[in-house]
Amino acid sequence: MGTPPTEAEFLFLIADISGYTRFMMTNHTARVHAHGVISDLIAAVLKQVQLPLEVNKLEGDAIFLVAAKQDDGWPELGTTIGQRLHAFIDAFDAKVTELANSNICSCIACQQMVSLRLKLIGHYGVAVRSQMAGFDELSGVDVILLHRLLKNEVPSSEYILLTDAAFAFLQPPGSFTHHTERYDDVGEIALRLRAATPAIPSAAAVRFSLKDTLRKLSYDIRYAFAKKRHPAQ
Repeated sequence: MGTPPTEAEFLFLIADISGYTRFMMTNHTARVHAHGVISDLIAAVLKQVQLPLEVNKLEGDAIFLVAAKQDDGWPELGTTIGQRLHAFIDAFDAKVTELANSNICSCIACQQMVSLRLKLIGHYGVAVRSQMAGFDELSGVDVILLHRLLKNEVPSSEYILLTDAAFAFLQPPGSFTHHTERYDDVGEIALRLRAATPAIPSAAAVRFSLKDTLRKLSYDIRYAFAKKRHPAQ
């Protein structure tokens, strides 16, 4: 039995890796390395999560973050979160650069990891929160709207995209432009957009790197254990 559902205001954020689908290769070595690279990049983003933000769930190539409205200092907390939004993208880009600079592998995944980018999508609204079988579940129209925004017409692969409600709450620094998206089920959504222009080096296999050798070995070990737990993968 779970706890009774409660309705509250939330800030919703999704940190989503652009290029993930093309990145997951069928070749065994590339597939193992792709899973490892994605895990390392997600871990780098997770290190930037600070209260009141919390991880609601991992969704493959995305992190669903939420912050529930608090009684004290809520507007100030919103501004604090807004000031740190770009830290997620900076941490992601820095990790991609680190991995590329030490890379010793010529597989497709390791050569193409520099094409991966991070997009942040945010909304502020209401959701019903419930606990079922140990899982924290959020549901409601605003949660659906947030996930709809993952499919959009933004002509960039790395950006921050906020609904007007999220933008007003977060008051993030920097230059944002007005943007709109339209969906058949939710209509037109007014948004604010800030595109990023990362300077990420090209991946080129170097002759030797102990750090990268150990990292690739850890990928093999993690993949083997995951395969043992989930043989169908």
